[in-house]
Amino acid sequence: MPSRYQPQIISWSKDLSKTSGLGIISEANYIACANDNYLEIYRYRKFKGISFGLFLMILLNFLFIFTFFHFLFAKNILWVMVILFFFTIIAINAIIYRLLFDFLFAYFAPFSNPIRFNRKTGKVYLYEAVAMKWMFKLWTPLNAFKDLKKYQIKVYDWANFHAVLQSSTGAFASGGTIEHHILLGVACKPNSHELIEYIYIGETNQFAYAWNWISHFMEYGTDRPLNKAGLKYIDYSRDDAKSFMDVEPRITVTSKQIEGLDKASKAGSKEELAQIEQEYHLSGTVYPVY
Repeated sequence: MPSRYQPQIISWSKDLSKTSGLGIISEANYIACANDNYLEIYRYRKFKGISFGLFLMILLNFLFIFTFFHFLFAKNILWVMVILFFFTIIAINAIIYRLLFDFLFAYFAPFSNPIRFNRKTGKVYLYEAVAMKWMFKLWTPLNAFKDLKKYQIKVYDWANFHAVLQSSTGAFASGGTIEHHILLGVACKPNSHELIEYIYIGETNQFAYAWNWISHFMEYGTDRPLNKAGLKYIDYSRDDAKSFMDVEPRITVTSKQIEGLDKASKAGSKEELAQIEQEYHLSGTVYPVY
């Protein structure tokens, strides 16, 4: 049976239901903060090999430039080789330019794109680095470099926020296989399964205990303190928890609207949220952070 959310994600495994479950999770090191009002999770994005790839292309570029001048100033000029190396150098520099953005993003852009789940207001606040929209483009314009430190904040209702499991299987050269599972959020239009976007949450296991824990947090015992809601950590110390505002990179509050969004995401009731939205004129669903 295909996914109810279309278009279906590549390597889709199954749609996940919201459940109270047992509220137990063994690895909660992705949690930045969990309190009576909201849960905030880190979302790290891995960019392996970018530094090595950039270094290799620069080295290769110097090699082709040296060879180009070698043929250009040779006694018997081989114009075919000169032209070939000239266009190869142009192609390599185009690749270097593209890799440069990935390099700068990996090392200087926000290290996490967190999500806040507010159990008191039923809202989900999604922080997305603006630069992500350029990560998989064929060509990155120069004005994209100014977006390295910027966020967009998207606001969804929990009732319209679902999840799917993406799975893949790899083989070891020595034999045997390994399974890889990724938890993806699914934002839908109100009261439907019509897809707005898929949202990377993080790696998980085949049983998606991470999603069960989040669902439990958002739906079970929301009128009770967190320590009485049946949520349990294993091998996790609450002393290690830090809110997103306390770790690098910090969000710079440069407008009243952004200040209001931060307060709204931490609101302790729907009434408090309504007051904050009215005070700070928060009526949209997507907010840029500068």
